Amino acid sequence: MAKRKVYTVSKRKKKGGWKAKEAKLGVLAKGDTKDEVVQAASAVASLQKKATLRIEKEDGELQEERTYPHGSALRATGS
Repeated sequence: MAKRKVYTVSKRKKKGGWKAKEAKLGVLAKGDTKDEVVQAASAVASLQKKATLRIEKEDGELQEERTYPHGSALRATGS
């Protein structure tokens, strides 16, 4: 079974702006706006067999979590 890749969009603390990263790959997108980074990370995540995109608020709290393909986490758990 393929392991789910997790991508996280978060605020860049030192240089400002936003970043998207994956644990093994590191930073895969940077931008001035959250929206542009979410779009880039979503495009990458949608190409994976199993992926989760975690979108954080400016304070680091989780704002939203998306699964790819859409709803795959729900189907996998039977919920």
